[in-house]
Amino acid sequence: MLFQRRGTSHSRNLVSEFQYSPGTARSYLSHLARQGLLEKVFGGYQLTSKGRARTRYFDTFGCGGIGCPLCKGRVGYLTCPNCGHRISKEEAKISKEKDFVVVVRHPGVYCGICSTLIVDEARARLLGIAKEA
Repeated sequence: MLFQRRGTSHSRNLVSEFQYSPGTARSYLSHLARQGLLEKVFGGYQLTSKGRARTRYFDTFGCGGIGCPLCKGRVGYLTCPNCGHRISKEEAKISKEKDFVVVVRHPGVYCGICSTLIVDEARARLLGIAKEA
C-alpha cells in the first residue's frame, strides 16, 4: 500500500501511482480522512491508528471479493470467480498441463464444478499449494 511504503503521501503521489486526475486524488484523500483512516499532516496525509488496523486486516484476510486477484487464497480457501464454489487450500492441487485436441489447459488450480481457472501455477505456488500426483 502506498501509505505503508511512503509513510506520508500527497495527492500527487496518487496521481503518479494510480493515474488518477488531481481532483479525484484530492477527493479520495479527503474521503478517507473523513472516515478517520487518514490524517492531514505537514507534507500530505498519513494513516491513523484506525487506518493501520484496517490495513493489517486486509493484509491478513483480503477484501473478500470473489474475483480479486490480490486476495485469492488469504482466507484458507479459494473461490471460483465464475460460480463461487469454494475449495480449501489443503484440498486444492495444481493440475498438470493437459493437451486436448483443440486447446491446451495450462497448469493451475481449476474449479471442480465449472472447470474455470481459479489461480495460475505461479500464484498457487506462492499460496503453498502442492502439485497433483
